[in-house]
Amino acid sequence: MQNKATSNGGDDEHAPVDRATLSDALHRALGLRMRPVALSFAAERPEQIDAFSGEVPSACAFWRRAEEKTFFAPAAAHDNCPIGALTMGFGMSEAQKAILMDLVGKIGGMGYVDPAEAENILSVPGDKVGIVYGPLESFPMEPDVVLAWVTPSSAMLLAEATGTSRWTAEQQGTSTYGRPSCGAIPIALKNEVATFSLGCTGMRTFTAVDADLQLAVLPKSALPGLAQRLDAAASVNAQMQDYYTAQNARFAPGAATA
Repeated sequence: MQNKATSNGGDDEHAPVDRATLSDALHRALGLRMRPVALSFAAERPEQIDAFSGEVPSACAFWRRAEEKTFFAPAAAHDNCPIGALTMGFGMSEAQKAILMDLVGKIGGMGYVDPAEAENILSVPGDKVGIVYGPLESFPMEPDVVLAWVTPSSAMLLAEATGTSRWTAEQQGTSTYGRPSCGAIPIALKNEVATFSLGCTGMRTFTAVDADLQLAVLPKSALPGLAQRLDAAASVNAQMQDYYTAQNARFAPGAATA
């Protein structure tokens, strides 16, 4: 079992998170290219938030749209992506289940997945009618999960700030998954720990993110105190960089030896 992300300095895990401060810290410490986005699973339609209109090819396509504005996407808006609807935990009609199984059969026939894998893909639990998406900095409610696009180096720093890089008897390294990318969301929520996805082909097609980026999934339990821990991790890494740079210089060609 993995250790849950813990906060330093006595942070109240139930205290409201200043979303603008956290968004700024993520940008500053991780050098994000795009805005981090927030998701909140809605048990009922939020009347004060505009509903999404139109169609998207996948559930993950909503993530990029959420960089620009906050909106509510009902469960039905996720129907074009049966795997995304599954991982988000939306109820599926018999027709949708048939489409999902047909898709699993096709990609299984290609050798992309073992059809038996489908039953092991986690779903976000609980009754819900849709999802509220939007930029973290201006999100109007407490998010259930925050998504950020990170490079390997910034993923390392984020793992340090969330406590998932610690090597202990219970936890051996950072939790990183592959396909489907959206499957990292229910995993992060279930384990209450920051989780990373390398990014499946579908996600990269539908989001058009740069090839060197991966997805960081931060569950609500990891958010309190994270801004402060990011700043602390960035400061420590800057000091380590100075140490390693000096150490490397000692072994550079032509460097004086003791």
